[in-house]
Amino acid sequence: MPSTASAPSDPSSAAPLAPPIARGVPLLGQLPFLLWNKLDHLLMLQKQYGDVYRLDLGVTHLIALNHPDHAQHVLRDKAKRYGKGNALWDSIRGLLGNGLPVSEGAFWLRQRRMIQPHFHRDRLVAMAHLMVDAIDEELRSWDAYASTGEPLDLFREMTRITMRVIVRTMFGSKLASETADLVGREMSYVLDYMLMGMVAKQLPHWVPIPGRQRFADSLRRLDAVLFDLIAQRKQQQDRQGGELLDMLLDAVDAETGQQMTDRELRDEAMAMFLAGYETTSATLSFAFHHLGESPAVQKQVVAELDSQLAGRRPEFADQRQLPCTLAVVQESLRLHGPVYWIPRTAEEDDVISGYQIRKGQEVAVMSYVIHRHPQFWKEPLRFDPSRFLPSAPPLAHPLQFMPFGVGQRICVGKEFALMEGVFILARILSHYDVVPVAGRSAKVHVGTTLRPQDGVWVRIRRRAR
Repeated sequence: MPSTASAPSDPSSAAPLAPPIARGVPLLGQLPFLLWNKLDHLLMLQKQYGDVYRLDLGVTHLIALNHPDHAQHVLRDKAKRYGKGNALWDSIRGLLGNGLPVSEGAFWLRQRRMIQPHFHRDRLVAMAHLMVDAIDEELRSWDAYASTGEPLDLFREMTRITMRVIVRTMFGSKLASETADLVGREMSYVLDYMLMGMVAKQLPHWVPIPGRQRFADSLRRLDAVLFDLIAQRKQQQDRQGGELLDMLLDAVDAETGQQMTDRELRDEAMAMFLAGYETTSATLSFAFHHLGESPAVQKQVVAELDSQLAGRRPEFADQRQLPCTLAVVQESLRLHGPVYWIPRTAEEDDVISGYQIRKGQEVAVMSYVIHRHPQFWKEPLRFDPSRFLPSAPPLAHPLQFMPFGVGQRICVGKEFALMEGVFILARILSHYDVVPVAGRSAKVHVGTTLRPQDGVWVRIRRRAR
């Protein structure tokens, strides 16, 4: 059994080795095991083959990288050697166009310069009240569940809340419930299809791919909703509410004086819409799943909220006063962060931990495994938010926790997402006790992102003060 790999080596290191191969079954490789056993199969492969191995997925092979040093090498120190020119990123571009998460080079730098300032602290302060307004509007329907004791699916409810938040903070608008449900259905489908799209890129064009037309139809429906929201906003005379779309419409590249075209505006809006809605709803759903299984932690969060907020609405400055609430969000991101791997393609020959990486080879930083690496996490499978409290010892490696990416490509909306997560937890747990439904433990659905399968079912009770 290969031992755990060491830190990445310089390409000039002598006699690099070929990574060991995790072959699996003929024609399909390890793919069936990943589909059946989900991502925990990756933990078994890391134990068996070490931190660097070649993963056979049938139609493609990739080098799995399972150590924080590898993340630092590929995503930060030698990031110029690794690009996004592979089948998965091409599939994601079908949804995001050339938005910030998938663009590269000079165009990415230009877009980043235009967008980054709109997520600085003063902008987040201005958006905080819009965010809380949206959360509270969606929670008005929860009293009916509290009075009847009827179970509710928190994943469905979280998608509605986060959708309302992103639409309000980005567009200054509201969505009809029917439109919100349509967006939720279509977004779930396109995210699932992207993995199939990755496989389709490896096959001849004439091979029929199930769901390809449905994918195209879903994209058209999503675009129709998005372009309608953009058109509404552009027609409004007074656009001084601090919404993200206003900022994008007015953004100017300081070096060229250029503004975004309509297509560029659509791509960036779609990227923000996806990041602010789907990924956050999944993370918070898993957070409530873990809190349901850890009532002592839920009590700690409630005590913190009662002490610091006493029932009032949270504001931007309150985040620092709610470390336990924030730690629950962070620990949920560690265990069930929506991004469970970060694929790249080597654009030149390289060596990682003594293993040869050839130009054109696809590699994947396995954040799911890194977030559970036994060298860096004590009892790595246990939900323990105390890991992220201010009193906890510092992390042993800066990249053992990287739910928002690394380096220059770190998610531009990181602070927005954390604020949203803290505010949603705070508003719900300030008003309701959340109790899991017996026998309906949450399961993980593996698609382009991680999200709950078949919901997160709970009962809620109005809290007595």
